[in-house]
Amino acid sequence: MARRAREYFQKSFVILLFFSLGIIFTNCQNTTNVNADGTVVIGIRADFDSLNELNAADTDALQVIQYFLFMPLTRLDRNLDFAPYLAEKWTFSEDRLQLTYFLRKDVYWTDGQKTTADDVVYTYQLAINPDIAYPAASRFDLIDTVCKIDDYTVLVQLKKAYPDVLFDMQIPILPKHILGNLAPDEVLTAPFNRQPTGNGPFKLGEWKANQRIVFEANEQHAIGRPKLDRVIFSIIPDENILLTNLRSGIIDLMPRMTPENITQIQQSDIVVQSFPGKIFTFIGWNLNRQMFTKPVRQAFTHAIDKTEIIETLLKGYGRPAIGPLTPLAWAFDEELQDIPFDNEKAERLLVQEGWIDSDDDGIRDKNGDPLNVTIKVNTASQLRQDVAILVQAQLKKIGVRVYIQRVEWNLFIQQVFRDADFDAVILAWDTDFTVNPTDLWHSSAIDNGYNFVAYKNARIDQLLELGRNAANREIAKPYWSEFQRIIIEDCPYTFLFIQDNIVAFNQRLQGCEFDLRSLYVNIYAWWTK
Repeated sequence: MARRAREYFQKSFVILLFFSLGIIFTNCQNTTNVNADGTVVIGIRADFDSLNELNAADTDALQVIQYFLFMPLTRLDRNLDFAPYLAEKWTFSEDRLQLTYFLRKDVYWTDGQKTTADDVVYTYQLAINPDIAYPAASRFDLIDTVCKIDDYTVLVQLKKAYPDVLFDMQIPILPKHILGNLAPDEVLTAPFNRQPTGNGPFKLGEWKANQRIVFEANEQHAIGRPKLDRVIFSIIPDENILLTNLRSGIIDLMPRMTPENITQIQQSDIVVQSFPGKIFTFIGWNLNRQMFTKPVRQAFTHAIDKTEIIETLLKGYGRPAIGPLTPLAWAFDEELQDIPFDNEKAERLLVQEGWIDSDDDGIRDKNGDPLNVTIKVNTASQLRQDVAILVQAQLKKIGVRVYIQRVEWNLFIQQVFRDADFDAVILAWDTDFTVNPTDLWHSSAIDNGYNFVAYKNARIDQLLELGRNAANREIAKPYWSEFQRIIIEDCPYTFLFIQDNIVAFNQRLQGCEFDLRSLYVNIYAWWTK
């Protein structure tokens, strides 16, 4: 049957950190036999970009797609085992080259049409279509075909056996009868992306751009009607207003609280909880800019004091990020050495590259050009803006002038991911429970993925393919270790920190579980007093 996902948490220090379950669960108070009623308002700082998995980039939107609107074939339970969802069961052939899913027969789209094997096959075919340019398409590289056996049976034929196929097939399934007649480029711009037809516990009720997004209970959901009537995402760019609204009861939940805000939430009806995160924050350097040579990137990384950032801005709610995999990944190399904070070495590297302060103005220059860097951040994240200010001060100490450009989120996505219009950006990636960083680091992902810094390294391409194609983890582990060491040395990113998740919510919110899977992993069970 399913390979146990909790194998990914076998590191001794990770088990200690997350206790014996391999994960921390924080719960609102829970009771049973509650009548379905109530509205929950969640405060967020930026609008969604899309409600289609194939072209959404916003973290909140992607979580809503998976947990509110659409049913993947399987899901992870609280023990991090694969559990049935759209598929009621699955089996492997003896050689593990064939995976067969048996679908539930009682799942309907919100327009009344049944969800069938046709939808599963269509979603897979759409995801691998190069005209779609799905950023996570590499997850299907080892899958040969996905075909329909009958209306409720799907056969996945693998090119070779590998351990992560159940993870890779966890894509939210899309309705063929809605999108099937559209050309791929039309799918990316279809009204569906803002008016989706789903089969999850909630359906879209209203989307008023930059104001609110309302989701209503799906009365016909196969697993049962959710206990809430509706969930409203209230878009409030100003963090101070968000906090005021939380304290006054206008919103019920504020995800991704910053540590300094904790002291502002000191009242009996507000609960603040934290648990270890899997999102790493980094500075990405645009390698298409000639100034960002490898020694310059290394110099900048040496000059950035992660400890100061964690203590000053996170108030200790986090730990340093070392490289492209987090300690939660089974392939994380515990022997990795972080690039140390060392201003003297940073200055030597800059001099080596010809950056000196020829006019004694405090800013290094080369051939008459000052060493100026613009760091782009999105306005929806006060923390990233604060990080930029601290990095600005740290780099000034080695003679680098840093400008900070604050950009609204959707424009930020356009400028960074589509136009490559940036020197440096502060961003964060939410890591998965599997190991497949191809979409971030392979050279092919520059145009069709998330390799927006344009990093190219032939050995990295080779290691990604070797690690991904390995028959088991024992064979793959050395490839992933070398991959991590090269990325750390090359510094296409300066890895900053992994922040703890901090959530604040009104105690009238009941039945929720917050953990590494998602804040919304059991949204169907939430209810209000």
